[in-house]
Amino acid sequence: MAEEEAAESGRRLHVTTLLVASRRALDNALAELGFAEDDDRVIEHDGRLAFLTCSHEEDCDDLFALISELSARGESWELQSRIDTDAGRAIYQSLARYRPVEAVDTVVEEDVEPEPKEAPAYDIETPEGLQALKRALRRIEPAEAFATIRPDRGGRATARILRRGSRRLIAAASADDEAKLRAVIREILPNVMFDVAMKPPV
Repeated sequence: MAEEEAAESGRRLHVTTLLVASRRALDNALAELGFAEDDDRVIEHDGRLAFLTCSHEEDCDDLFALISELSARGESWELQSRIDTDAGRAIYQSLARYRPVEAVDTVVEEDVEPEPKEAPAYDIETPEGLQALKRALRRIEPAEAFATIRPDRGGRATARILRRGSRRLIAAASADDEAKLRAVIREILPNVMFDVAMKPPV
């Protein structure tokens, strides 16, 4: 009875996890396991490549397959997690082979919301929002831009598509979860790279 009460009083938290490795190591592991070249879970992260999964995904099988492949090849890799505990707070956790596991509970750095006139946030769950995002991005080359994705305070996910170099905001979008955002943005901008907030503020 006590266990049932504890389970009822608990709540599920949103978790984002990255498997981070060198570009060469992760590219080789992805190719060996037959992942698609445009898999939207592969992102750039701090000058390396990373494979992203989160609690909106159905399972972690692909993540564990990549860990096994990297380990079998003797490659170094790191797991970084962000656990959103409350509005404006998160626990950042890092697990790497040659250092102790670390966790930091901290305030989350919030992005400045875009000015509506500059770049309204399109809700891609609606046909109108999806078409508006496609129009906003149709003249952009994937190499000219990158997208940052993070959960927002309301439990949804938001994306900001920025121009490389200047980091000028091109468009913003929202959806029920990150996977939908990644899929839609990659459909419009094939091979565009994503970035996620995975480190605590310094």
